[in-house]
Amino acid sequence: MRWLRQHFDTCFIVMQVWVDGLLVLFSCVLGYWLFKLVAFTAARPLAMYAQLMVVITGITLVCFWACGMYKWRKSILNVEEYRAAFKGTALALLITTAAIFLLKQSPAEQGLEQKYWIYAVLKPVHDRFTLDSAVEGTSRVLFLFIFIAVFVVTVIQRSLLFRVSSQLHAAGFGNTSVAVFGTGRLALQVQQKLRLFPTLGFNFLGFIDDDERLQGGSVRGFPVLGGRDQLRQLREKHGIRRLIIADDRLDEEELVGLCRLCEEHGIEYQVAPKLYHFFSQRFSVDKLDSIPLISVASAADQPLYHAVKRVLDVSVAAVVLVLAAPLMVVIAFLIQRESAGPIFFTQTRIGLKGQPFRIIKFRTMYVEMCGDEVTPRSSTDRRITKVGRYLRSSSLDELPQFWNVLRGDMSLVGPRPEMPFIVDTYSEVDLLRLDAKPGITGLWQVSEARNAPIHENLDYDLYYIDNQSIFLDLVILALTAATVLRPRATF
Repeated sequence: MRWLRQHFDTCFIVMQVWVDGLLVLFSCVLGYWLFKLVAFTAARPLAMYAQLMVVITGITLVCFWACGMYKWRKSILNVEEYRAAFKGTALALLITTAAIFLLKQSPAEQGLEQKYWIYAVLKPVHDRFTLDSAVEGTSRVLFLFIFIAVFVVTVIQRSLLFRVSSQLHAAGFGNTSVAVFGTGRLALQVQQKLRLFPTLGFNFLGFIDDDERLQGGSVRGFPVLGGRDQLRQLREKHGIRRLIIADDRLDEEELVGLCRLCEEHGIEYQVAPKLYHFFSQRFSVDKLDSIPLISVASAADQPLYHAVKRVLDVSVAAVVLVLAAPLMVVIAFLIQRESAGPIFFTQTRIGLKGQPFRIIKFRTMYVEMCGDEVTPRSSTDRRITKVGRYLRSSSLDELPQFWNVLRGDMSLVGPRPEMPFIVDTYSEVDLLRLDAKPGITGLWQVSEARNAPIHENLDYDLYYIDNQSIFLDLVILALTAATVLRPRATF
């Protein structure tokens, strides 16, 4: 058991390869049966595709590896892994199509291996796979069904295994014992991320700081273990395997010395730059002789993305408003019946590039208590009506915001819009949130930190703004649907 705990990462990845292989093979069969259900012509027997499915499985696993799906890394909500699954599946489809074209022998090529060396080289490969009977007359739609099934099954499987690995981490398998060097603002932000994301497999032990006044005490309930001169003893006593250096007071010489000290004591280390919000943007590195120069890459206009996103916004918003109309009438009746006042609550929010707009929601508070104040964080808040408590817990109070989406004030996915008095307190870094159209849902809303105030979770919005894509939007919408349908005790 101890060996398994120490080599958990390697064992888990080996298991992942086997699981992927079996599920890709299963997806091939699933795609075949789905195609058979909808095909207008009779499909050939499954046995005729056996070798072809083995070839597809092998190619897909290689493509998954090439797209980084077997590296031990985790991203916010596994978004990068889902993106890698999409790239790997698409690449496998292209390579499989090319392989079939190259391995399929046409009648005109028969006997040419005696005349041309290239045919002699390809003949053993062709004879080994003998794909002619499998691909002859095969519908191209079948291949689409197979690879769509591969992608869907892979995403579901990775999502489930993400939960399994999280539970194993909670049980102590594969956790890396981590300490944070520093006790300042940056170190506390790193510690907060380690606390919010236990699924990353980090076992946070405490802080390390050279300030002797802090040593032996605690910060945020975690001990300050000691200073850099005690690294060897701390590694042996607490089993520290990795040190995250997050002290923005260190100059270059001190930082290099600390990194060298970690290497001498066999401790892995990572450095959190004090300008990490700057590094969250896309940037390029040039050199002026030996001096690196960092330039922030200019944001692409992405006209195609914004056009597709707008079509998606309008289409979904219109469908939701039409389908939800009867429900909205019932909600309006219940609101009006419980307390006097308007059915809808409107409020000024700050949108794209700092432009104000009026957001519309179902009223969930008593009229005399509605105002520009901090959003209620408790279901017992005296401002909230009985109907309002249910609307908030079920997110039904957000339904009228689809009208904001139709108007173009908001999008389905984007940073959550804040009230003007909160935006007035924004720092220069906080203002980066206004570089995207606000959304009904976003990365923050479907994360583990969704119960914390919006302005305390800037990292999610910056990640989204810098990685906007239709794929990311669809992932967030799918996770939002799962979050809304999941029973919740809070709102």
